[in-house]
Amino acid sequence: MPRIKSKEKSSLLDIYPYSKDAFQYLYDKLTDRDFKRPYIYYDKAINAVTGIIWDITQGEPEITEIISTMDKMVGIRSEKTKSRLEKIVDTWLKKAYYLKLKKGYVIHRSFLLKFVKTIYQNYDENIKRAAIYHFDKYNDKNKKKIKRAYENIRLNNLQERYPEFNIFDAYAYALVTEKFKIKEDDLIEFENIVALLKSPNE
Repeated sequence: MPRIKSKEKSSLLDIYPYSKDAFQYLYDKLTDRDFKRPYIYYDKAINAVTGIIWDITQGEPEITEIISTMDKMVGIRSEKTKSRLEKIVDTWLKKAYYLKLKKGYVIHRSFLLKFVKTIYQNYDENIKRAAIYHFDKYNDKNKKKIKRAYENIRLNNLQERYPEFNIFDAYAYALVTEKFKIKEDDLIEFENIVALLKSPNE
């Protein structure tokens, strides 16, 4: 599992809930006689736990190969590269949020799973588990983005200046689709775009 170089940081609590088969594979590898890491020889379990976590976070090659195999078993990849399923879920959610902001569409994981089933002929429990994982991750991110849009003072002022436009939902959608961020340059650019929507004769 390659080291993640991103501004977004994840907690150990965000670790994907691997299947029993994947954990059995991990156990078999770690208890194999050919697997030799310094912490394995200590008699204290805490040393082994912290040792394996350290190797994972540092991208140690031998551990990377093991974790990559576990990822394949459950249909996911590291954050560095999006899997086909992750891209499908991300794209589906972006379209779903457009409908939610425009027409009040209800977003639910069951709707996504129904859609995923139409794409994967080999749809199984692992694909379902991975789809739910990606749905929860991106849906949570999108909710936070929309919340930030509605709480932004500059957007509130812009909405008051242009009550005829749906400023909040427009910017929220721009955040969901990653066209804009909540930063000064993007807010100014968006404000300029809104100004251009006004009649040139006014």
